[in-house]
Amino acid sequence: MFKIGERVWFLNAVGGGKITGFVSPKVVTVEDEQGFEVPVLITELVKDARFEEILERPRTVERKAAKEKVEVPKPKKEAVPLFASSAGNPATAEPAYFLAFVPEVPTMPLSGEIKAWLVNDSRYTLLFHFSLLKEGLYHSEKSGRLAPFSRVPLMGFGHEDLSTFPDLGIQLLPFEGKGSRLLPSVMKTLKVNPVRFYKETSFSENPYFEKRSMLLDIKEKDLSADLEKLRQHDFSAPEVAAENGDAPRVKPQKAEAPDTREVDLHIGELVDTASGLSNKEMLDLQMERFRSEMEKAIRLGIRRIVFIHGVGQGTLKNELRRELSTRYKKYDVQDASFREYGYGATMVILKRG
Repeated sequence: MFKIGERVWFLNAVGGGKITGFVSPKVVTVEDEQGFEVPVLITELVKDARFEEILERPRTVERKAAKEKVEVPKPKKEAVPLFASSAGNPATAEPAYFLAFVPEVPTMPLSGEIKAWLVNDSRYTLLFHFSLLKEGLYHSEKSGRLAPFSRVPLMGFGHEDLSTFPDLGIQLLPFEGKGSRLLPSVMKTLKVNPVRFYKETSFSENPYFEKRSMLLDIKEKDLSADLEKLRQHDFSAPEVAAENGDAPRVKPQKAEAPDTREVDLHIGELVDTASGLSNKEMLDLQMERFRSEMEKAIRLGIRRIVFIHGVGQGTLKNELRRELSTRYKKYDVQDASFREYGYGATMVILKRG
């Protein structure tokens, strides 16, 4: 017996097809290979199990060919170092890690965005974590893996961010595929004085970037220490040491007052954390420091004093200028050097000549 859907051969004609229906007990309709349905006597049909195999053979061959098709793997590109080790021989050089600040326009650093980068000048791979210290908490900014002798961007900022510039947290874990020892990790909280971003001289040529950049050595001591020493040196009397280390130091009778005093009024320089302080309270602290530094400079006979207030919304600058025009109106006031401070500082001339 034949069934609908069954494959058959024609006995008196070439080809065959599939049974699609019954016209009568002795006649069925067959759909041939061209898709036409024709009535055929059952006695003129024969079942052929090989028919399914014949019809399926082309598709089977195609599927087999597809399976056997071999894809040629693309060659992997080997990582090429972005720069050569600045220390000479990469195999023996002491590892160096830098936090780099790269301005869009090095001659005018605050005219555009400044990008912070992590630079790995070593033959080791680095696992790194970069965070921002805000209100006593470290906020994760970026983490990842950094190849030897390469760099990675961390964040970008503009002059409007400098008034509340946070401390930066860096954690580094160097390692190599095979080594004779475990390498020490590096954990550092970096306090970067915003004053440095106002000065073109803070950015210099280096082997890591085409543009002049500010490089801070992550493995060195606290980055604010040198600046703090400079601050203290401004008002300290120079000491003269004898060549013999056992000889006592002799202070000169009178210390010469420096020509110019620089005071940073950013709130981050005045308090450890601004957490919980209102805008008015922060402004009051800044103005209190301004008055204190003005009186000290006048008392010590300093010729000029520069107050770094940043750009921001201009609130601190306007308040400072207002008080200078009333309480200290006998002194000349002008914008500080644009080359060094951009629009973010005011100079007060206390003594002429």
